[in-house]
Amino acid sequence: MVLSEIGVNIAPLLAGAGIVGVAIGFGSQKLVQDVITGVFLLLENTMQVGDVVKVGDQTGVVESLSVRTIRLRTEDASVVVIPFSAVTTVINMTRDYSRAVISINVAAGDDVDRVVDTMRAIVNEMREEAAWSAIILDELEVFGLDRFTDTALQIKCRIMCTPFGRWPVGREFNRRLKSRFQVVGVPTPFSALTLLPATPVAIPEPSREVISPA
Repeated sequence: MVLSEIGVNIAPLLAGAGIVGVAIGFGSQKLVQDVITGVFLLLENTMQVGDVVKVGDQTGVVESLSVRTIRLRTEDASVVVIPFSAVTTVINMTRDYSRAVISINVAAGDDVDRVVDTMRAIVNEMREEAAWSAIILDELEVFGLDRFTDTALQIKCRIMCTPFGRWPVGREFNRRLKSRFQVVGVPTPFSALTLLPATPVAIPEPSREVISPA
């Protein structure tokens, strides 16, 4: 009012203040959404520093948490900072315990029971070793013949492990199973591609007839 009384045109000032106010309102709305979502996630103990989580399409180890962002270290050591307002789903892969889920393909003519017995024997052997007995928490859980594929039978099982044990246990189990299959004679199915020789096609020679002018 004072500026208008002394002859200053305050219309541009009011318009500019309105634009700045709208911008601050949108920015503060995003900030408040980050803080509120972060507070609830922290109160619910959804994740902790050191957990392996999947947030959206990013998977990594939680390096730090604030009330506004999550800082992840991915497998290739990249650092990903995700605001809580962008978080819709959090998958915690290392809470309390984990399971190594394994699907094995065997030939359609093989004995499923023999394969299952071989898998159980491998897990029992691993549990008797000090290096793996502290990681594997239970016996092999076999779901059975899960499904048929075009070239194989798929047997599905899982191994209960410590929170970070699913990855080393799964790799070691696969390594031993591959070696044991070679010993007991269980073939590994592969899709075959048959190449047939092409049939030669006779190409007629071009005509050499000379056409005389009329």
